[in-house]
Amino acid sequence: MQDAHAQLEADIAALEALPVFIAYNANVDAIVRVDEKLESFLERPADPGADVPPSPLASKRELAAAIAHTMAAGQSDEIAMTDEFATSLESELPPDSQQIGGQAGIMTNLLTALGTAPITYTYLLSERQVSMFEHPETIRYPTVEDSQVSYVPLPEAVNTDRTKINWVFEFREGDEFFDVTATEDTRFIAASRPPEFDLTAGDLDKTIDQVGEDVDGALLAGYHNLTPDHVKDGYEETHRHAREVIRRLRSGGDVDVHIEYAVTHDDDLRASMYEWILPAANVVGADTHELTMLHDDANLGVVADPPSEATPFEPDEILEHYRMLEAVREGLGVDCVQLHAMEYHLAVMESSHSPEAVRRGLEFAAVNAAAKAARGTITSPDDLETGLAYEPSAMGREAIELLAEHIDEPAEDGILETPTVAACPNRVVDEPAGTVGIGDIVSSSSFILELAVATDR
Repeated sequence: MQDAHAQLEADIAALEALPVFIAYNANVDAIVRVDEKLESFLERPADPGADVPPSPLASKRELAAAIAHTMAAGQSDEIAMTDEFATSLESELPPDSQQIGGQAGIMTNLLTALGTAPITYTYLLSERQVSMFEHPETIRYPTVEDSQVSYVPLPEAVNTDRTKINWVFEFREGDEFFDVTATEDTRFIAASRPPEFDLTAGDLDKTIDQVGEDVDGALLAGYHNLTPDHVKDGYEETHRHAREVIRRLRSGGDVDVHIEYAVTHDDDLRASMYEWILPAANVVGADTHELTMLHDDANLGVVADPPSEATPFEPDEILEHYRMLEAVREGLGVDCVQLHAMEYHLAVMESSHSPEAVRRGLEFAAVNAAAKAARGTITSPDDLETGLAYEPSAMGREAIELLAEHIDEPAEDGILETPTVAACPNRVVDEPAGTVGIGDIVSSSSFILELAVATDR
């Protein structure tokens, strides 16, 4: 077996110039530390920590309630804001830092750092957004003229002065906010929902098969960004259109599609995504909170006290995650569903999927996650060496060995690889530089290496 450094070098080499399509949601993340200064800016909720925040958020008091509720619950959350409130925050609250955000934005940034060849589409692209990418000149943006798709460097594709901004409120275990104490290191995201967003891309939708001819895979996200203001008669029509775009993309070539799930508290929106969008994927990616929502939305029964990052880790929680993943995969009819949890990464799949490719993708993702957590950003392949400095989680290894025993399969050093399930321990960073986007880093790095291995690059 290759040592970890040699394996990492081989993995990075396999990714060189790998063509991948990425859409739809890129924005700027305005990051704010939850502290006394923020508390003085916002307004005390009536019942901090217990209040269930409304959606969309429309005031400082509602935002404070959402942050406090997330801190008490101990798991990350995201709620949309009204356009008016988003505008007022931008004018009144200076962020501590800014970085590229949105699932498509974060995934694109990583793929350029790792030397792949991404083609990225997002509906609003300002100069401010472009400046947040580490290597914007290496990103191709699709344009259409006379029904023919061509590509321009991202800086040449700026189409608006407006910048979509999401506010990311980060806190660590033990931090206090309006007398509520955070139970975990995580964050709350107050997301803007510009009225321009409608999941359509004009002429590109009709010609997306040409993009499919030019790529090996696609990373798609942002379907949760819809609000009632974006649609006339419910979400179905817009999501059906988006599903047809996915099918047209895949018709252009042998294109595997990974759809990254995301939290939304709009029940109708989640139901529409489950019915029309997720079944069009080859792979669906989710974290523990999102997996629980998916399981519930599939009418598979509510899991009593489902495992989450909010409770102390117990190795046997992997058995519940495994059962939930199996049920969701079967319900959606997709090839693979992947979970990124704190201590391990786990995938269930059809036997036609390459277990070696999935397993290698999960191991590569663990290195990327650790590098991102430790450094705060990944700007080149050399940065991944940082991830190797963190050992695979001992608790993750124990959990995977329990799962292996449960399904009567061998696990070597906590690595499980069978025709229908793969798992590896995560590399946990105790004091992360930041938590925003790590799930997107895991899903995108896992998917692209799986693509490279499966196509024997």
